[in-house]
Amino acid sequence: MANKYPYRLYKRGDYFHAYFSFISETGQRIQFRESTGQVEEQKANQYCLKRLGEIRQAEHQKASGELPSITIDEAFARYFEEKGQYLSLPHQRLSRLKKLKDELNVKQLHEIQEPQINQFIAKNRGTLSNSTINRYLFLLSAVITTARDEWKVRTYNLKPSKFKLKEPAENVKYLKDWSIAKTIIDRAAPHLKPIIYTALYTGLRESNILNLKWENIDLDNRTITLKVKDSTTAGGKIHTVPIIEQLAQILHNQPRINEYVFNFHGKPIRSIRSSWKNIFYKRKGKNFTKELKDPALPYTNFHTLRHTAATWILKKTGNLRITKEILGHSNINTTMKYAHVLDDEKRTALNSVFEH
Repeated sequence: MANKYPYRLYKRGDYFHAYFSFISETGQRIQFRESTGQVEEQKANQYCLKRLGEIRQAEHQKASGELPSITIDEAFARYFEEKGQYLSLPHQRLSRLKKLKDELNVKQLHEIQEPQINQFIAKNRGTLSNSTINRYLFLLSAVITTARDEWKVRTYNLKPSKFKLKEPAENVKYLKDWSIAKTIIDRAAPHLKPIIYTALYTGLRESNILNLKWENIDLDNRTITLKVKDSTTAGGKIHTVPIIEQLAQILHNQPRINEYVFNFHGKPIRSIRSSWKNIFYKRKGKNFTKELKDPALPYTNFHTLRHTAATWILKKTGNLRITKEILGHSNINTTMKYAHVLDDEKRTALNSVFEH
């Protein structure tokens, strides 16, 4: 290799390795060796030139006090690896990150600015609800905040969440009484029944239930201990739910096939989408139609069971703090959306005060 290049190639086995030696902008000599991973000399040279550019850019940023840049690909992948995969519905988050990457149409994370956010909103406003668009914006905010505060890389100074669109007041759907829950359970496939009971008896999310392992279950002390999503804790926070007698019996009867609690044909259940829809809808061949099996039992999604548990607990106890702890909410404001179920109790209390 000619002396004009600050590196020298040499072969070790089938692969070219490189020895780098040059003076940085700060006057410090940088020397190191590494494999190029290439068997062709031309490609090895290309690798070295690219590597040299990356090193010099990093040194320039260090000398000038400028934060290093990160590509949007690297940022989204790293966020999902460190945090996203541990939150609820990880596959949905991964899908949303891909859509953001494709539609923001930038290379570097710091290039995401107001025009890109506004274009994303405008493009999706006709096809997605305001609530769904807001979820994309909050996810993007989480990536940018993590990059800025934890990774210490360059980002544009904005919060995508400030573009939040107006949403209608949330109408929390829940099962009105046990008879409806029992009808759903009776019509569910055998492998789905214990999963439904677990959701009602604990208020756990679908992803938490399907990922339950026997190591999370302590039948002696009647507790379930697992990690649940939490915006303030990387990888989620530790959450403990008491096991009531009815659930203890259900878990005791589950066969221990592998490390996972819920299995089907000997393998962990990864999705209940089809078996859940089968409770409500008729089939035509392999596909579901939009025709209900029973008009008296309208379709409700599985997450309604979590809302049902929260609502029933709050109605019975009247205690928001206890409900918050059982559901694993980080903030009491999240639990407050169930507070409307106490209206009848509040009305009764007022009537009892002023009845005379």
